[in-house]
Amino acid sequence: MVRQFAIALLIAAAALPAAATRPRERGIVSAQFDCDALQIDSQLDRATLRDLAPAHTLDEAAAVLKRHGVKYVRGPRVLTMSAPARQVRDITMMKQGEPIVLPNDEGSAICVLIPSPDSI
Repeated sequence: MVRQFAIALLIAAAALPAAATRPRERGIVSAQFDCDALQIDSQLDRATLRDLAPAHTLDEAAAVLKRHGVKYVRGPRVLTMSAPARQVRDITMMKQGEPIVLPNDEGSAICVLIPSPDSI
């Protein structure tokens, strides 16, 4: 179910650029997250997204991308987004280590949040 949420988040996040231009609208908040990410320079197709559904680690997601011939760069990133407060809260409540698939400019990113040093 968490993975389904991440894919649903990808679809919902397609509207983020419009929301980002209106951050003061009802319920829209800005958030920044440190994450380990797979940066992809293109949008992911439906078949790749479908195969990402059972991936519960960044390594599993990387294996799916490799199998589909999708080029990516792995490394630390900062995820900055403007989204409904509920969506931001849902991201922070996800199981630690769970990949989140998001559009990123002209491409995509698969992020795993890095806990802050003071987290338990």
